[in-house]
Amino acid sequence: MAPKAAKQINKQSNKQIPRSIPGKQIEQLRKMSPEERQRALSNLPPERRQQVEKQLDRLDKLPPEQRQVLDQRYEKLQSFPPPRQRAVRQELQSLRSMPFAERQARLHSDEFKQQFSPEERELIQGVFPGAAR
Repeated sequence: MAPKAAKQINKQSNKQIPRSIPGKQIEQLRKMSPEERQRALSNLPPERRQQVEKQLDRLDKLPPEQRQVLDQRYEKLQSFPPPRQRAVRQELQSLRSMPFAERQARLHSDEFKQQFSPEERELIQGVFPGAAR
């Protein structure tokens, strides 16, 4: 399982709750024992390994209530069919790269409302609460 998780990760390349939802492979690594995690990480190229370790460290340092919010987001996302999971992740990535005003306009647009179900919109808007208001 460890090498498989590492291969999948290799393909994907503060106080506020992070504006992301951990990927399935990051969640798998998070749940591994330290020994399993190190074995899986050892299969990654050095640069990717450093990125993954940084993300894992950031997640491990979150206060329990913030970690719980991220876990709930992750579980909600996992309840969507795989094509919708990809669409939501792509939208999150796109929104992250936008300036605040553009993000806010997108979250309130008719196109956004037509493209995503109410549950999907709720999840996406929960990642950007300021822009969703």
